[in-house]
Amino acid sequence: MEKDEKRMPFLEHLRELRMRIIYCLVAVTVGLIVGWAFHQEIFNWLMAPYDRAMSSLPQPFHRLLLSRLPGSGVGMEPLQIPTLLYRGLIEPFFVYLKAALLAGIFLAIPFIFYQLWAFISPGLYRHEKTLAVPFIAGTSFFFIGGAAFARYVVMEPAVSTLLAVGAQNTEANIMMQDYFGLMSRILLVFGAVFELPVIVMFLALLGFVTHRTMIKYWKWAVVLTFVVGAILTPPDPFTQITLALPLMVLYLLSIGLAYLVTRRRQARLAREGIAPE
Repeated sequence: MEKDEKRMPFLEHLRELRMRIIYCLVAVTVGLIVGWAFHQEIFNWLMAPYDRAMSSLPQPFHRLLLSRLPGSGVGMEPLQIPTLLYRGLIEPFFVYLKAALLAGIFLAIPFIFYQLWAFISPGLYRHEKTLAVPFIAGTSFFFIGGAAFARYVVMEPAVSTLLAVGAQNTEANIMMQDYFGLMSRILLVFGAVFELPVIVMFLALLGFVTHRTMIKYWKWAVVLTFVVGAILTPPDPFTQITLALPLMVLYLLSIGLAYLVTRRRQARLAREGIAPE
């Protein structure tokens, strides 16, 4: 079966890629504008794990922090959780701008994956092009699902673990920029890593990988998940494990998807009288 489109010259591919990237940047910019209207709420949403983690620390640690805050004294009212700090007057503005940009990326994710599909679809067969909607829906779902998993399952225990390391006789001076950088990185890393089932499914669709190959190398995959967890997450065991374990589950899910796709692909090749690879 031949592909629908004629081969495009290399420079034409570059022009097409540039156009798709521009479309994505415009979509992210629109998302940034929308996100800026809620920048304070977005940052508070990211800061909530820090607030809850601070409230769960031992009381003496709170009192040590509060004793160094301006206006603290013996007759102080019930404990208040210290807020994040910033180094200069302009830092909050840029942090809020980055928070709006992060929201813009997530709002534009379906459109970004649509542009990715539009770029690769000319090289696909006619029957493969019918998978546009599953591809866009699947990639968007797993990316946003991975970020949601990071926010609601990983962040608070991770922040608690990192704070507890220095909780004894120390004072936390955590800056807005540093905190946001760490939390946004965790969100994006988990979102990207959760794309594994979709990537494997389309590699299986194109015949580059099968469930047999994935089963054969499962031991290497387990080692790789922990290596990836150690590289992409903060240097604490809890966060690394919370990335490695979902990766292993996603790998098992990918084996199932590869099995279904491989069976369907081999059946189609058999109907066309083509010997499978």
